[in-house]
Amino acid sequence: MGTTTTLVSVQEFLALPEAEGQHTELIGGEVVTMPRAGYPHEITKGNLIEILAVWLAQNRIGKVLSEAPFQIDEYNCMIPDVSVVSLSRIVPGSEGLFQGAPQIAIEVVSSETAARLEEKIELYLACGGRSVWAVFPEARVVRVFDVEGGSKKFERDQTLLDSALPGFRTPVSAVFEGV
Repeated sequence: MGTTTTLVSVQEFLALPEAEGQHTELIGGEVVTMPRAGYPHEITKGNLIEILAVWLAQNRIGKVLSEAPFQIDEYNCMIPDVSVVSLSRIVPGSEGLFQGAPQIAIEVVSSETAARLEEKIELYLACGGRSVWAVFPEARVVRVFDVEGGSKKFERDQTLLDSALPGFRTPVSAVFEGV
């Protein structure tokens, strides 16, 4: 006889007590726990926030957020390491979670399995995201996945581009500075 798993809704997920020292997301109705990130992860994330904040301050098309929760649907509440949300979605006085995927979701990959990362990329893109960046500090590589199903690998000596941010350019080496 097989086991039955009860799916957790976003509403139930949000009512759960927070686990100290752990990062949790709700993916496919399953509460997924990951350990706190270490130095390479956090330095990379900080670099991305700085790079994007400067670019977005000059181009005024969105805001960069760090670990903001997005309710994708009834059974998915994901928290990308870094995200970009278009200004049209930022409404003064709003409360609760962002609904749908961010314009750009950025996952700094340090402990996630390939299968889980693939699942998250597909969810972000299927639910309104324009691109997903999978950032690998150890390999010094950024992979950008787009809503049309394409992907591009950017390495240390290349310039990172994303059609979801027209005109954005940064050296890949800047993403990993100090790592």
